[in-house]
Amino acid sequence: MSLEERVRELDKRVSKLEAKVFRSAKRAKDVAGSEPSNLSLKDLNIPQQILSAIEQRIRKTGYWNLVLTLLYYAPQSLTHASIMSLTKELKKSVSYDWLDTEFHRKKYSGLVRAESSAGSKFRSYTLNEPGRRKAEAFLSALKE
Repeated sequence: MSLEERVRELDKRVSKLEAKVFRSAKRAKDVAGSEPSNLSLKDLNIPQQILSAIEQRIRKTGYWNLVLTLLYYAPQSLTHASIMSLTKELKKSVSYDWLDTEFHRKKYSGLVRAESSAGSKFRSYTLNEPGRRKAEAFLSALKE
């Protein structure tokens, strides 16, 4: 086998490997780059009494109480984008900056659990027991 034939053979092998690597990288990017579909407030099945009470007191309702309420009624874990879109529906948008800073402060640790799903770059959030109790306390105060 001549040197030229060896170079051609190596080129073929490199081309095949590149095709495999870039194809699998593209598939992984498609899976990791697509965030789960956003929920609407209707999907959360929040009782109308609670929704109307929150809407009436939206200016006095803090971001934490709003987020804890959404997580309390969520049928599955919520991502940053889901939380932002749901609070926007309530006409009190929580910013991404707040979710990235205040949301993770040490004094609030234990209220919410952040989970990274395999193959996804987005973290999802669910309530821990202390967060559930705090949400229930807020909801009972709303009913009064």
